[in-house]
Amino acid sequence: MSRTTHRAGPDLAADLDALPAAEIAALRTANFARTVAAARSIEAVDARYPGLADVHTPDDLRALPILTPAALAAGSPPRSAEFVLGPPGGLVLRSSGTSGEAKTMFHSWEFKQQVDALGARGLRALLPDPPRRIANCMFPGGLNGAFLFVLGLAENLGALAFPLGSSTPVADTAAAIAAHDIDTIIAGPAYGTELITETPAEQLRSLRHFLYLGEAIGAERERLVTEALPGVSVRSIAYSTNETGPIGYQCTHQSGGTHHLHDDVMIVEVVDQETGDPVPPGTEGELLVTPLKDTGMALFRYRIGDRGRIETTPCPCGSSAQVLTLLGRAGESMTVDVWTTSADQLLAALRPFGVSDVTQCQLQVLWDFPQYTVRVLLAPSVPDAPSAEALLREAKAQWQLHTILTSRRCAEITVERAPLGSFAQNERGKVPTLYQRF
Repeated sequence: MSRTTHRAGPDLAADLDALPAAEIAALRTANFARTVAAARSIEAVDARYPGLADVHTPDDLRALPILTPAALAAGSPPRSAEFVLGPPGGLVLRSSGTSGEAKTMFHSWEFKQQVDALGARGLRALLPDPPRRIANCMFPGGLNGAFLFVLGLAENLGALAFPLGSSTPVADTAAAIAAHDIDTIIAGPAYGTELITETPAEQLRSLRHFLYLGEAIGAERERLVTEALPGVSVRSIAYSTNETGPIGYQCTHQSGGTHHLHDDVMIVEVVDQETGDPVPPGTEGELLVTPLKDTGMALFRYRIGDRGRIETTPCPCGSSAQVLTLLGRAGESMTVDVWTTSADQLLAALRPFGVSDVTQCQLQVLWDFPQYTVRVLLAPSVPDAPSAEALLREAKAQWQLHTILTSRRCAEITVERAPLGSFAQNERGKVPTLYQRF
């Protein structure tokens, strides 16, 4: 049996976890060379990356500048085709803009096949007994790729797919699970948590796996799910973005934000957020991602918007694929009037009150022009909600946040513990730490 999958585009390891590190590195180097050659063959793409002629191996990547979300947005269709490798047919997606301005991505059909294959390969590593009946509850439409990703994954697994989407009432999804003995639901953390915590356990007796995608689930939601439905596994189906496709996957030994990297077709660098210099192994930094492909769009050293670290201890599963632990967004921010605050500032102000993770809180700014009110929601796991005065005292060290809270436009501040289901969601079902309504 071949150790690699030969298809249009880069060669994929049939079972990445079975390969020694040297063989993975050889695959990555060969796929990288194909990626560079494809980029150099298109005049506009070659011009977009000056210095590409001197890049021959993954070790040469640092010679290229970092690609920011703003630069990708400016160079994306229909504004420009400076990243497009072709061919003309394919799938058009748009990022949600959580890491900057929304970007339009052209994924060739060949790259779509690579994305589907990576998703299925990762799921086989996570669940040796793959799902047979999958409820796809991701957000459909809006040029979002997650729903189609799950369908492609199910097709590669030979599973029976139920394309329910995220707008189906949870009661109807629960009824479908009960009627068809669905064993796996793939959903955003908010939708999946609502489904499992609001449905009688007996109705979900066939459900074995809740696989989430799109954002971190957080310890609070995971606790609620496992208490409501003991025995269900709660895992990340992939670390993936609309821009890059799957970056990482979990094995049976991993959970939370820890994933193996698809090392044969993905290069992940960890750099200092301010300087862009590489950080030592095991050190936290900002992630730069280079997906290896020869069709679609060429992204070298793309600033994905996440923080993480490459672990120095091998995974107990024995895989030679690197292990990445995600540590949150590199800079989730929100501008209120003329002041910009961040999720890190909010967490710093709330940490003295028992908030340890951004999934436990949400800052809402609700406008009734010319004024706005501020609501700070805390998860039920937080011991108690501080008074507005106590929050203001702790926020003094975070001057942008403090200015927003004390602005003359701020009519009222409330701090309250609230069920996670009451946290505001965006149109794709994600729960932002910072939320603004006009």
